[in-house]
Amino acid sequence: MNTLHGRTARTAGLVAAAIAALAAVVVASRPDLNGDVRYALGGLQTAGGGGVSIWDIFVSRPLAYKLLMAALDQGRLLFGDGMSLDAAKLVIRIETYVLVVAVVALLFVGVRRLAGWQAAAGIAGATGLTLLVAPPWHFLEPDWAGALAAVLAVGAACAPRRPWLGAVLGGFAAMVVVAVKASTFPIALIALLVIFVLDRRRAAWTALSTVAWVGVWFVLMRVFQPWEWTWLSDLANLVHSHPQGIHIADLRKLRFAIGDAAVLSPVLVLAPAAAAALVSRVEGRRRWLFAAIAVVAGLLSLAPAYGQGEFFNYHFAGSLVLAGGVWGAAFALRPGFRVPLVVATVLVTVLSLVLLRQPASWRLDHAQPVIWAYQIGALALAVAAWFLAERTRVALPWAAGVVALTFALLPAVLPGYPYTFSTYNYNIRISPSGDAPLAALGERLGPDTPVLYLTYGAINYGMGNPTTCRYPSPLWLQRGAVTPRMRDRPSYADNLRCLTEASDARYLIVQTTWFSLPKSAPDVRALIDERFDCSPAARVPAPPQILVCPARA
Repeated sequence: MNTLHGRTARTAGLVAAAIAALAAVVVASRPDLNGDVRYALGGLQTAGGGGVSIWDIFVSRPLAYKLLMAALDQGRLLFGDGMSLDAAKLVIRIETYVLVVAVVALLFVGVRRLAGWQAAAGIAGATGLTLLVAPPWHFLEPDWAGALAAVLAVGAACAPRRPWLGAVLGGFAAMVVVAVKASTFPIALIALLVIFVLDRRRAAWTALSTVAWVGVWFVLMRVFQPWEWTWLSDLANLVHSHPQGIHIADLRKLRFAIGDAAVLSPVLVLAPAAAAALVSRVEGRRRWLFAAIAVVAGLLSLAPAYGQGEFFNYHFAGSLVLAGGVWGAAFALRPGFRVPLVVATVLVTVLSLVLLRQPASWRLDHAQPVIWAYQIGALALAVAAWFLAERTRVALPWAAGVVALTFALLPAVLPGYPYTFSTYNYNIRISPSGDAPLAALGERLGPDTPVLYLTYGAINYGMGNPTTCRYPSPLWLQRGAVTPRMRDRPSYADNLRCLTEASDARYLIVQTTWFSLPKSAPDVRALIDERFDCSPAARVPAPPQILVCPARA
């Protein structure tokens, strides 16, 4: 009877955990795709519709990322070309979720081979949840894609029986981490460290394979895609006019930004404690080796944000995925630590839910003390975990871990909650799509009518009109208006040709809050005035902040 009752309780717990996880994924799928993702999709769709090859389109993202987004978009087209924008976004999300599940399944197989099913279930399950229930500003960003590729690298390196095959596959996946965005290369190093913890021999061969694959990718790009390197150089110059070094002011910004991210994603607060609990179980001198690996992995996860120097929340996508995996490993491998881990997770998450509901002005005014409190709390929990990890004799069931982690991921995806606590985009709240007025404008102009966009790419995505300019969102002309040094870069001169060569454009679409015509360079204003009539009498009625100028006869 007791055995039957125990089985029934376990089944009920697993069902409850599955429902909680599925509900969280559904909630995470409701927000609109973030502006950066719509920017990339809009650029690829509208320039591609104008006949520009994907190899030539500029969307501020590397070729590997463009190929990923194009593949997802082509998958959408399999369901028909006439679906609404909201339906198209949902299809892209579902495609991505299927990809995540496949990658996580491979991770489970790989970790189970080397560390047993408990470690595999904890690490793969938590990593998968963290990727699926990702903050809207993380989901499908290059940094998030890099983290997904790093998870693939670990699974691919560890799953095959033959280490040489794992090295080849894992090295290729690690190369993809670098290829989707150069600044995410530290995430590839984290993948190699995780493989090292599981199997040193596989890690060594995978590292060699990674170097070889990166070398092949570099040569192919230099030979066949030289413009990619020009764009990369010009983008780096756009963010930093001089090489990024180690500066106290930037380190302070990094500390503040990761603390802010921890308020939005409480798993980041628990990660140091989870790592401490894992390391404390290791015997002898190996304990300090694993402690060093944990510290290095944590620092590497912050390196992309520091290197890019803008400290946007999505730059910590790799940190969040790493934190989720560590949380899952601690729950799986330290049964005596489950109760304090779950209790701390619930308490911090409740606090985050309360803080994130505060008005934007309050969050901005109280950011410093809140962030200090979260960081001091994270340190205190890590110290406590080091000494008290196995003091609790009550071992919670697996379902409790799933529910607790799912709960901790909710603050970042709930409707009406902000994109960040107090950093950039702190005043943007999660909301449904607002593309309907843009889609109506595109239909009114004629869905196949070619235009020239002076807009952020998300506007292109909403309208859908084709363009023959390979800079569908003219970043260089826009930045050249406010940063004169950019006018000397090769990308600016190339972008300027769109004003003379895209002669079939029947309308000029200007997003006045993004592209300032009065502040643009004199040669840009002259070419626009020559080709388009932007006088009040000639303008086509459009949604707020959008200016539509017909071409001159």
